[in-house]
Amino acid sequence: MSGRVPIYHLDEADAAITAHTRELIRQARDLLKAPHDTFLGRKTSEPFPREGKHGHATVKLT
Repeated sequence: MSGRVPIYHLDEADAAITAHTRELIRQARDLLKAPHDTFLGRKTSEPFPREGKHGHATVKLT
C-alpha cells in the first residue's frame, strides 16, 4: 500500500441529505437549550376537598 487515502466526494443527493441532517441537528440543539417546564414546584390543580362522614365532599356554602 502506498499510504494514500482515497478521497470521496459527495454527489448532489448526498450533499442535500447531509445539509438536511445538519439542519435537523441544529434545531434539536436549539430545543435542548430552551428552558424546560418540569412542573416541579408548580401548583397545577386544586386538591380534592376533604370527605365528610358519609364519603361526600364537605362544602361550606356562604
